[in-house]
Amino acid sequence: MNSMYKALAIAACASLLWAGLAAAQDQDALEDLGKRVFFDNISNPPRQACATCHVPANGWTAGVAAINLGQVAVTGANPHTVGGRKPPSAAYAHVSPDFGERIPDSGLCAAGLGRLCIGGVFWDGRADGTAIGDEVFDGDLLLQAAYQQFLGPTADQALGPFPNDVEQNVPNGNDGGLPGAEAVCRHVEDARYAELFEFAWNEPIDCEPDRVALSFKRIAVAISAFEHSDEVNSFSSKRDTALLTDDDANPGEFPLAGLTAEENQGHDLFYGITSQANPSGKNANCALCHNSEGPGSLGDELEQLYSDQAFHDLGLPPNFEIANFDPNNPDVGLEGFTGNPGHKGDFRTPTMRNVDKRVGAGFPKAYMHNGYFKNLEDVVHFYNTASLKEDPVACPAGTTAAEARANDCWPSAELPGGSARGAVFGDLGLTEAEEAAIVAYLKTLSDTETVTQPLPYH
Repeated sequence: MNSMYKALAIAACASLLWAGLAAAQDQDALEDLGKRVFFDNISNPPRQACATCHVPANGWTAGVAAINLGQVAVTGANPHTVGGRKPPSAAYAHVSPDFGERIPDSGLCAAGLGRLCIGGVFWDGRADGTAIGDEVFDGDLLLQAAYQQFLGPTADQALGPFPNDVEQNVPNGNDGGLPGAEAVCRHVEDARYAELFEFAWNEPIDCEPDRVALSFKRIAVAISAFEHSDEVNSFSSKRDTALLTDDDANPGEFPLAGLTAEENQGHDLFYGITSQANPSGKNANCALCHNSEGPGSLGDELEQLYSDQAFHDLGLPPNFEIANFDPNNPDVGLEGFTGNPGHKGDFRTPTMRNVDKRVGAGFPKAYMHNGYFKNLEDVVHFYNTASLKEDPVACPAGTTAAEARANDCWPSAELPGGSARGAVFGDLGLTEAEEAAIVAYLKTLSDTETVTQPLPYH
């Protein structure tokens, strides 16, 4: 066969393969299934959905003012239960790799260096990408080729809240070894949207004991597909629009014509860029951790995610108001997952996208895993002055962030030792105006598009 006919034959085979792939899977149905499950009250009692803790209009985090101002963790479906952490954002989590070494084969994460651990989701990375594998495709290679991209930490995470007794609290049943499987499977099987499962997976949902775990995993993959979608990760913020429509002398480069002078200054401080707005090149060190593109990034990447996907100990003050707070049993973060004492106090870097997105002007939000801070101004001031103004006498443990600002001091870290205070932040030398500029820039990262609950299925 000469080269021309060989090329034509290969092209024909490829065309047939993709035609078969299109017939074998329906990604739109998979995403729609995941979205409907995300918004469905699949809980006991039936009062809680994924969207209860991850409210799109509030930056995919908790959307109840009293909770954000007080207990921080969202009350479970059983109203007498509550967890112990702020819900992390569900958006822009789809890119997280499986939990592991930041530097492959280095062993540095395993040696106890949390900043050299990477991936997973949840604040402690425990949804590590190992719970769902190729078994979910049941030997169907076309499904595997189409949906492999949705496996990983976000699919793993989707399994966790349903059976958790302080979250959705679904009962145990004939679960096939996977807690919560039958309750979730039966709910979806009885839902009006159940046919979406068949459209996506080429067979009806099966909740019998020998197939129920597989069906539950496939539902989790559907949730992950929704969380991978452009609908959830719209890159529609003011910053994104300004970057795409910039028509000044250097299009696509900061300073952006679509941002104010203060917002552009905040960007330059965030990245430590010397500019007219930041002539000294002062560096707030934000991009050391809130940066998906690595050293040398100037923050002009179209899909900058503002997270290194790694783990850091910030030396946060304790929040005595958070639910289940126990001063004698602090939240140890990554150590709770790995069991490695070197990981004590390390928590996953959240994205800064949607960090100020809220359901309405003035609506309160909580920041950090323990919700200690209630506004971005206090967060930035803490980074600027945490070690400079640490004063356990004027600001003893239990001092709120508002009280600390009023007293011009900060409490000591809840978990002393290994803190990034003093190493990369804590005495940055920023002026009040420079702090305000960073806050202004962070506020440009809120998506203007907002996912809404789907209409009832036809």
